[in-house]
Amino acid sequence: MDFLKKYRNFAVYCLFGFLASLLNIVIFDLSHNYFHITLWIANTIAWFISNFFSFFVTKIFVFKSKLENIRKLLKEGVFFLVSRIFSLVFDDIFMIVAVLIFPWNNLIIKAIDQLIVGIFNYFSSKLIFNYQNRHLIERLKNLKAKRKSRNEI
Repeated sequence: MDFLKKYRNFAVYCLFGFLASLLNIVIFDLSHNYFHITLWIANTIAWFISNFFSFFVTKIFVFKSKLENIRKLLKEGVFFLVSRIFSLVFDDIFMIVAVLIFPWNNLIIKAIDQLIVGIFNYFSSKLIFNYQNRHLIERLKNLKAKRKSRNEI
């Protein structure tokens, strides 16, 4: 039982991460392979839609972060988006390079890409929604402010 408690967030994140990745792959497939949208544009559209979905399920179901007010929601949304922009850059570069280098199906490469991006996204999401980490960041900010005030005296 302790094992389940210890790894609950990761297990739930994997479930919803799988769903977000599946959504990403389906949207990419439809956009690129059926509607013939350029690879990086199709990939970016898929990224945007899957990350919109991912933001809410990660916030609510994985890290159980409450929807307290719009200001907090926007702040978390901005942090989430910024952290995910790094994964978008990697995602786009990986897809473009891998599709050009490997003669594999672009959906196989997309699945590999989603696995790598998913691992990065878990740890960045943990920093955003996990309040234990937030308290650490707040303490560091307070420590920095105290040092600054000492230097002014």
